[in-house]
Amino acid sequence: MGVERQAQFHLFLSAVFFSTAGLFMGLIEVGVWAVVFWRSFFALVFTSALILVTRDRGFTRLDPAGLAGAMLSAAAMLAFIPALRLTSVANVAVIHGSLPLLTSLLARLTIKERFSLSTAGLCAAAGIGTAVIFSGSASSGLRLAGDGLALLMTILMALMTIAFRRSQASSLILVALSNGFAGIAGAMLAPSLAVSAGQGLILACFALVQMSLGLLFFAIGSRRLPPADTALILLAEVPLSAVWVWLAFADVPAIETITGAGIILTAVLVYLATPPKQRSRNHEDW
Repeated sequence: MGVERQAQFHLFLSAVFFSTAGLFMGLIEVGVWAVVFWRSFFALVFTSALILVTRDRGFTRLDPAGLAGAMLSAAAMLAFIPALRLTSVANVAVIHGSLPLLTSLLARLTIKERFSLSTAGLCAAAGIGTAVIFSGSASSGLRLAGDGLALLMTILMALMTIAFRRSQASSLILVALSNGFAGIAGAMLAPSLAVSAGQGLILACFALVQMSLGLLFFAIGSRRLPPADTALILLAEVPLSAVWVWLAFADVPAIETITGAGIILTAVLVYLATPPKQRSRNHEDW
């Protein structure tokens, strides 16, 4: 298997592992903030082990952009877990699927990166798809709040992506920091951190499979492929997230979710299929 094929395979495995979040949340019975704490704690342990094994000394290159990115990542975690409890896994996954477009939009607004009119149109299409998903949750205040948290999480991850791109620190160090920040917040917000041995095992597997293994294979694959190819392969997480929950809990996505997913994924696929040079042509710049 060639280097490129190996990278593609590693990224697909990463998408598979990342997509299991809803499956694990369906098995966990403890409070939201206890989930945040224990998931972050176990992920910090696993990430620290990876740092020791790889002898990563990226902490020596920690800079303001990396620190900001770690804090944004922690904030995204604090929105992600409640979102999975308040709305459907499919809604969270589909809204998160707009990340590549949202990152381009926010990069234009924050660091003045080139942003073509065609990309602006695709961002508008993704916004319409998100609105369709929200319309399906309008009759339920909790579900609507969950969709809002999913959107907030995606915005925070887009800003995190921009910050990480400008940082010289290693990804493992930044992820370890973000888990540390999220764990502290979870400990402060949780009424109780007590969990049974069985629930603790599920939480440890959640951190190992969904976050640590997902991160490991993402780090391996993303360094060998262009960013657009990486984003395209990771879109496999969107349908897989819904499939796991459907198979395990018979949770069928609403028609509004399916419709919104079609609009968002089409916009993102068109964006990723467009050559970067064509996206940033001077006469189309916004």
